[in-house]
Amino acid sequence: MKRSPSPHLLTLALVLGVTHAQTAAPPDLTLEQAYAQLAQAPSVIRAALSVQVAQQNLQAARAALGLTVSVNGSASYAGPTSTTASDGTTTAVSSTLSGTAGANVSLGLLPWSSSQSSLRASERSLALAQATLRDANLSTHLNVAQAYFSAVLATQDITLAGRTLELRQRQLTVAQTQQAAGNATAETVLNAQTAVQTATSSLTQAQASLDSARRTLDATLGSALGGVSFSTLPDAILTLPDLTALVARARASSSDVISAQNALASAQEALEDDQRDARLPDLTANVGYGGGAAGTVSATLNVKQGTLGGSYSLPLGDRASSGGNRLTASVSGSYVVYSPAQQAALSAAQASVTQAGLSLTVAQQNAELDVRSRYVTVQTNLSAVQTRAAQVQAAQLAVQTAQARLDAGTGTADDLAAATLSLAQAERDLLSARVTAQLSLTQLLNAAGGPQ
Repeated sequence: MKRSPSPHLLTLALVLGVTHAQTAAPPDLTLEQAYAQLAQAPSVIRAALSVQVAQQNLQAARAALGLTVSVNGSASYAGPTSTTASDGTTTAVSSTLSGTAGANVSLGLLPWSSSQSSLRASERSLALAQATLRDANLSTHLNVAQAYFSAVLATQDITLAGRTLELRQRQLTVAQTQQAAGNATAETVLNAQTAVQTATSSLTQAQASLDSARRTLDATLGSALGGVSFSTLPDAILTLPDLTALVARARASSSDVISAQNALASAQEALEDDQRDARLPDLTANVGYGGGAAGTVSATLNVKQGTLGGSYSLPLGDRASSGGNRLTASVSGSYVVYSPAQQAALSAAQASVTQAGLSLTVAQQNAELDVRSRYVTVQTNLSAVQTRAAQVQAAQLAVQTAQARLDAGTGTADDLAAATLSLAQAERDLLSARVTAQLSLTQLLNAAGGPQ
């Protein structure tokens, strides 16, 4: 008679069982504890650094709105020399030392000055960086939940696979006994052996899935969690949020929409700049007083650039004793009467505004479509939960029936074990359905900008 390899499989099962028993009570990690470590996730840290850079740029742009002060100076020296007149007379010229020292100030006075434009651009950059950080937090939050619940399911699969392996081993033993008594064929024993091997593979796969989930969670959080256990289960009851409110939030606050809004604002500012260049003359007004030993004070206004500047210059050395104080004023400017290039630039800027407006509309529509499609997915997944719950109830009735048959002597212990195993599988499927529903709800909320 062919010798069965079941002792080796039993040994493997015992080894796996001992290994599982040795790791059955590791430190527990709840889902909330995992969420508490989101700030150290690499993707969140990277996005947070971008926000810090944007905040610093905004502070610099605000500081640039004030006066900008600079100092300047110059010095020159000419050595002694002599000049010869036409009559041959030579005249000595003494050396000269002269110079100036001064200070300049500038202020972005008008709304279209470069400092004002930089401020608005910095504000938009900060808003986008903050939206990106929010998305990074939400995405990492979802990834943590996915890895955590994958570990929860893998833990359940290990238990289920272990129980299945025990049942298949008993069935193999029964088949071998029946074959020895002439009541079973070699094919029956071979099928039982195949079932044991399949159960063993399932157990190995479940353990590999648990290890993979742990590694994924480690990589997501950027830390080594070790051999922790996972006790948090998905919510048994989920409530669908209001779809209208979700759509409104998505159309207003999604990062793609904010990016499109920034692009539209930039295009509008560029158009306004081009229109201003075509409409306003390049006009500069200057007023000054001085010229003597006390120095010269002047102020300059550039209309097109929107800046006001001032300066003070003090003569030094030989220049300090020359000249007298006086008031000076000047106005200079130019105006483009005809320029095809300027008109082309205006047309291009207008087209850019139109294109940016369309891009914003598309971004809002995509955000709404994403929310609506995910809402339907959540509804479908919640229906699947109800179906799985009904299957658990049916499996519970099957266990009761198998127990009653065993008590009445019309059923076997293996029948009860098989029914109990089916119940465990149904409960695992229900757990999986609840995980899917909760994750899909999280994705729905993320699409709308996160939970409120």
